[in-house]
Amino acid sequence: MIELDVFSDTVCPWCYIGKKRLDKAIIKHDHLKFKQTWRPFQLNPGMPPDGMDRQEYLISKFGSADAAKTIYDNIYEEGQKEGIDFNFDKIEVTPNSFNSHRLLAMAYEKNIQEKVLDELFESYFLRGEDIGNPNTLLNIAINNNIDENELKNYLSNKDNIEPLANEELQARKMGISSVPTFIINKQIVINGAQTSENFDLIFQKLSNNMN
Repeated sequence: MIELDVFSDTVCPWCYIGKKRLDKAIIKHDHLKFKQTWRPFQLNPGMPPDGMDRQEYLISKFGSADAAKTIYDNIYEEGQKEGIDFNFDKIEVTPNSFNSHRLLAMAYEKNIQEKVLDELFESYFLRGEDIGNPNTLLNIAINNNIDENELKNYLSNKDNIEPLANEELQARKMGISSVPTFIINKQIVINGAQTSENFDLIFQKLSNNMN
């Protein structure tokens, strides 16, 4: 069994690209068992609960609309190589991503975390939906057979906030400062959206060691 702990954010385009590349490598190693846990890491922990205007956010983060465009043009091209048709122009709000991480924590308990994460990425990056909005999260939950009232109760229950916040705090204490960060078998730490080939080599080596 290969254990993968991945720190990522649902509003991080490189995390979406990284997941696609990881998926591609995992498919090649179907003789191995993988256990994936996608863990929370907010790129914008101070984001207002309702998010903020996308253009305002980009200018505050990158200094100008032109600088942001250059960066996102590059991300768009990388996404195309992985079959992701990023639709950045559709995004009007940069959301607070904490509740989307809570949905992922719930999905983990139900063994559907990767499926729900894919849908969160598609919802935000392809359809421009506000994944900080409880109604958007509710739709994603229902699409994945999570009971509507169960999610509402989960999101209104304050007890599950602290463990998730602590997980992120722990990551920062471990020195994680960017996402995606992949930790393989609690030992190998890889930062950034690695190529499928890199994952492939690591899995090959681990597979050889298991034999």
